[in-house]
Amino acid sequence: MKSSPLTSVERRSAVSLASIFALRMLGLFMLLPVIRILGEDLEGATLPLLGLALGIYGLSQAILQLPLGLLSDKIGRKPVIYGGLVVFIAGSLVAGFSDTIWGLIAGRALQGAGAIASAVMALAADLSRPEQRSKMMAMIGGSIGLAFAISLILGPILSEWLSLQGLFFVIAALAFIALIVAMTVVPRGEQASKVHLNLSFSERWRHVTAKGRIFVLALAVFVIHWSLVAVFMIVPEKLEQSGYQLAQHSWIYLTVLVLSIVLMVPMMLGAERKKMHRQIMQLAFAVIVLALASLFTGFTHIAFWLVVLTLFFAGFNLLEAKLPSTVSNLFGSQYRGTALGVFSTSQFLGAFLGGSVTGYLLPKLGVDGILAMNIVLAVMAGVALAFLGKLPEIEKVIVKLDSNEENSSKNAQISALKMPGVLEAIANDGEGKVYLQVDKSKIQQKDLLSLGQIEG
Repeated sequence: MKSSPLTSVERRSAVSLASIFALRMLGLFMLLPVIRILGEDLEGATLPLLGLALGIYGLSQAILQLPLGLLSDKIGRKPVIYGGLVVFIAGSLVAGFSDTIWGLIAGRALQGAGAIASAVMALAADLSRPEQRSKMMAMIGGSIGLAFAISLILGPILSEWLSLQGLFFVIAALAFIALIVAMTVVPRGEQASKVHLNLSFSERWRHVTAKGRIFVLALAVFVIHWSLVAVFMIVPEKLEQSGYQLAQHSWIYLTVLVLSIVLMVPMMLGAERKKMHRQIMQLAFAVIVLALASLFTGFTHIAFWLVVLTLFFAGFNLLEAKLPSTVSNLFGSQYRGTALGVFSTSQFLGAFLGGSVTGYLLPKLGVDGILAMNIVLAVMAGVALAFLGKLPEIEKVIVKLDSNEENSSKNAQISALKMPGVLEAIANDGEGKVYLQVDKSKIQQKDLLSLGQIEG
């Protein structure tokens, strides 16, 4: 069946949420090539403290993703996004006004405390149909990749003009633009008139972790972000050893990102058509393993680097799109923020540990040892995906309730969520309807009819 296009709301949501991610990540990525060098001029700076300044952002992100994801389930996505961006701006200003290493560390930690990734992904899921979520996540993931590529060029240039502190002011300005976009462009999520269950954290946690699927997906995203950071601690030096100077790396990365998207999109569309979501994610891990294993060969020709890096980023970008969309499809809106909080915590923890552990072990194990470790992790994650089992075939169902009594919609919502195969239930007392997302392979027609009349 031909894939339907994005609706106007979905397009607006995808573009605006992707731009929020891109504006925020552009500023962060610009720091990567310069913070270690320029940070040495700060009072009290040492190499371990500069490493802490670089990594503490990911640590505070990892700690706060789950609590803020849970909070977005209770008070809504947008308030969490607004607050997170304000905190991020404050952290950027703290770092910008600081001339000591401890001020830089405090600013970076405060930046990370603006942990909005789970809320943004949950809002993207709320604003899209299940069959379109991979496209939405791909646009967000693509915006991060594009921001990374652009940052490799802009970071060194702007830091020469503005210094490290000036770069933080630019980052604050970019985050302020993202805040304006969030407030004025991003559509609203679920309407407040729709009834939501007032679930406790323990109830949400039990539901999200019941079958262990969230831990499999969390492991997968942990591994790909560990590997991403590890690759960028290895590849730049190997490119220089191959005769390509740092100034040439930017166009190599840009070319690779474009080629990887060209390779990734047909794979993702094929998975959607054939309903082979788990298999395509396992294939992506196999592609990453192939790319990492190729680095053992020692080839230096530019064609080799373009092929290897294209394979790596094709696998990475496909997983970056499919993993969060899989989380979103497995868990309804009542649980989605919590689930994506677990997921995002693992993602940022992977980036933090991938950098710090690789930095610590690289002198001891060498490049080959680090590559072998990353290959083992990728194989483990790919194999673990088999435990996901058959993923749901999602369908939307609207049930018109037979009863017009007060709270009938909420009671029907509670009953629906207890039914096998119901992933999401949103009630609307004003319409006397319950909006469901169900797994077609598990839902029983008689269960739906017990609620009322099925529309359509």
